[in-house]
Amino acid sequence: MWSWTWLPLALILLASPIAATDPTVTVLNGTYSGLYLPAFDQDLFLGIPYAQDTGGQNRFLVPQALNETWADVRTAKKYGNACPDNTPDADAVYGMSENCLSINVIRPAGLEEGQKVPVVLWIHGGSYQVGTSALPNYNLTYLVQRSVEIGKPIIGASINYRKGGWGMLYSIEVQGSGNTNLSLRDMRKALAWISENISAFGGDPNSVTIWGESAGSFAIGQLLMTYGGQTSNLFHRSIQESGSASTAWYNGSSWYQPIYDKIVAQTNCSSAIDTLACLRTIPYQTIYPFMDSSKVDGPGFYPTVDGDIMPNYPTQLLHSGRFAHIPHLYGTNSDEGTDNAPADDVINTDADLYAFLLNSTGFDFPPATVREIMRLYPDDPALGIPLNTGSERFAAEGYQYKRIAAILGDVFYHAPRLDDARHYAQHSPTFIYRFNTRPFVNNTNATFTDLTGSLAPAYKGVEHFSEVAFVFANPEFVGPWPEYRELSRQMSAQWINFISGGDPNGVGLPVWPRYSEGVNGLNLVLQTGGQGGSYVEEDTYRLAGREYLTKWARRRHV
Repeated sequence: MWSWTWLPLALILLASPIAATDPTVTVLNGTYSGLYLPAFDQDLFLGIPYAQDTGGQNRFLVPQALNETWADVRTAKKYGNACPDNTPDADAVYGMSENCLSINVIRPAGLEEGQKVPVVLWIHGGSYQVGTSALPNYNLTYLVQRSVEIGKPIIGASINYRKGGWGMLYSIEVQGSGNTNLSLRDMRKALAWISENISAFGGDPNSVTIWGESAGSFAIGQLLMTYGGQTSNLFHRSIQESGSASTAWYNGSSWYQPIYDKIVAQTNCSSAIDTLACLRTIPYQTIYPFMDSSKVDGPGFYPTVDGDIMPNYPTQLLHSGRFAHIPHLYGTNSDEGTDNAPADDVINTDADLYAFLLNSTGFDFPPATVREIMRLYPDDPALGIPLNTGSERFAAEGYQYKRIAAILGDVFYHAPRLDDARHYAQHSPTFIYRFNTRPFVNNTNATFTDLTGSLAPAYKGVEHFSEVAFVFANPEFVGPWPEYRELSRQMSAQWINFISGGDPNGVGLPVWPRYSEGVNGLNLVLQTGGQGGSYVEEDTYRLAGREYLTKWARRRHV
């Protein structure tokens, strides 16, 4: 027997009876008609623009405020276009174009007049190169439903923003025009839209939590540091899942200029007096293939230190206290490094590992540093990642696969998180987790009426992205096992409590201490009851290695 709550949003929308009257909301620009979702008793407003079309003369330009009003009722019943990227098969289900700066708002139906509930804004990941808020993993319906269930209703919102070169093109020309870091500026523009309009939905503009995972978590860390920590009252709490502002690369014009010049040449703009202006005249279909992040050597496009919205390197801003002093919920997964480690039988010997760390894009480790890293991370599979897999080497992936997985997980995630937590906690309540449950792999049929599945591969362990399904409380991705659902119920309640008041603790939940309550920092390990349940640990795992790698985060460029 299946129930409505087993279905993904797209199928619920198709199967649900149409409400007699669709919900409407009047924002500053005009009135929108959304969808009533009877299975969840929710109102959905999807694909609402929060800024102008970014095509034409708005291409590679800071987001422009909406400048029109209307007297009729416009529909907001489907997700907006994804911003351009090189994975349209995955991201363009609801279209893909430069007219892509949109927001989705999910609210409990029947909010009382004058009621103002907390708001959470989800910023999707995708390495800053791909992704869209319309992916089924990011369906906010279940989390909003859970908030009503525990008596702390929230409004969930999500956005699309410019990615890759569309949002982070850089060069002397871009720097000189002031149109830098457009991805971050898009996010701030969406937050300004929320500040101005969310009251009309029943949301509290003075209780907004920003939340993201992976590149979305990089973005949250960066938003905390924009303009040296100036929130402009746009957000009031932060949630970071697997990613720091210092995880990302910060390349300058020496890296980006040849990329920019190549795009200019490919579009026949080289002879233009103003090459950036010329790029704005090129038809979308002409310029689109030349913006492909996958064709850019190295990590692709990321935010830059522009001296404006990003006034300095994140580590410098962090260590000088120039970030938003607001409550934080932040964590990493036990086996983050399996997402970055080469799993193609290439790291087998010490020589292989040395060459990889010395020559791979973006580390910029001198030979002496590589040797010290290898000393701190010895070739002992019992100390490697995935955690707690003993003498198993997963040798098919490489004889020293577990060793490089431990190093890379700490380079990108665990070491930056350690540094962030120590500094966040000096100024405001900070709650840190380590997620430790291997995720469910969904092998269900097309109608989602017969959920079956298995654990993720053992060599991947508690990999990057594992925790997302548990927080979103979506049974399609959590899995059918009772202990998994119970962990999801726990975690979704903890996140909602934090969104509601800046503290994840609540009745019937494991006690989650502030990070600063322990001399060495305290984490809450999140895991199923079958694993022994959640418990508090000191933040001392691989401590010497993480502290050493933290010192090198400032050098993350190509």
